[in-house]
Amino acid sequence: MSDMYSFIRLIRRSLKEREEQIQEILMSGGIKDMEKYNFLMGEISSISYIHDKIKEHLHDEGDIVDE
Repeated sequence: MSDMYSFIRLIRRSLKEREEQIQEILMSGGIKDMEKYNFLMGEISSISYIHDKIKEHLHDEGDIVDE
């Protein structure tokens, strides 16, 4: 069971790092066109959805979610 939690922490850490990378790109003006902006916003939306689903699943199972 601890392998599953290690995997979940690894996935969540990777998602958080990617979200921070995207935020840095957006804040630094690294967007060249609207297509890239829309792509990155879609990626942030997907990351948020995945985070929510992980939390929802852990909550349903009665497990603690480490934020």
